[in-house]
Amino acid sequence: MIKNLESNFKNIQLRIRKDFELCESSKNSNISNDSWKRKEGGGGNTFVIANGNFFDNCAVNFSSIYGKKLPSSALANTLKIDVKNGYHAMGVSVISHPKNPYIPSSHMNVRLFGILNKDGLINNWWIGGGYDLTPFIPIKEDVIEWHQAAKEVLSPINKGFYKKFSNNCNKYFEIPHRNERRGVGGIFFDNLSSLSLENSMKMLNSVAFAYLNSYLKIANKRKKTKYTKVEKEFQLIRRGRYAEFNLIYDRGTAFGLQSNGRIESILASLPSDVKWSYKKDKNYKLMEKKLLKMINRDWNV
Repeated sequence: MIKNLESNFKNIQLRIRKDFELCESSKNSNISNDSWKRKEGGGGNTFVIANGNFFDNCAVNFSSIYGKKLPSSALANTLKIDVKNGYHAMGVSVISHPKNPYIPSSHMNVRLFGILNKDGLINNWWIGGGYDLTPFIPIKEDVIEWHQAAKEVLSPINKGFYKKFSNNCNKYFEIPHRNERRGVGGIFFDNLSSLSLENSMKMLNSVAFAYLNSYLKIANKRKKTKYTKVEKEFQLIRRGRYAEFNLIYDRGTAFGLQSNGRIESILASLPSDVKWSYKKDKNYKLMEKKLLKMINRDWNV
């Protein structure tokens, strides 16, 4: 069972990796494809494109790890599950930071947590994941299409999922110390065990590929848009919000650190080029005011 589940996640990673490679036209981009092992059990693969014509950086991670103590970020206490025989967690996470500020940053994650029995087999399990969009120069049309695609992929599974998961996403990606959201949302779910294991994996596949198709549609529409130095500077400063969220609030980052994960892979989600600036000029303030109107509202379609 575990090998089949791992194979499914590896196929998701491979599909996204190949499509992201097609986005990058620069032969001088820095591409890494590293397989790694974890001392406590398990391992994974990290694929990164950096310093390209399309991507400032992106990462597509697969991991499959196991151990005896489930990290607190996995919500074991809330679920009141007996983990005396250990756990096995696996999934794919994706982060993209394009060079062009007209193309949003994006994030996707699909994962499965399995609780093992005395024979080392998955006895209890739940899934989680979702995806979200972080624009810098927001375009209303793209945001609506992004949410519409999420609704279309979830409605055949459960008509109530989109509204619930969209609201989850809005709440999860809040940055309390900034009193703003990270982006325009998407979907987010966790601790879902109401479907069969087979249908759960089908759902994770559907979510992953809906993300990929939606994101590539936006990227292909906006990749030739010319941008100014002012717009690029704005993007770099606003990326600071992304870094702040990932380092302070993100449960995926916390899980990686609490499970003694591979630091290079965990922090590959951070933007390679980012700025913090104390004093903001008028251009920045005007652009930020427009952006905040877009991100601090519910886009549930």
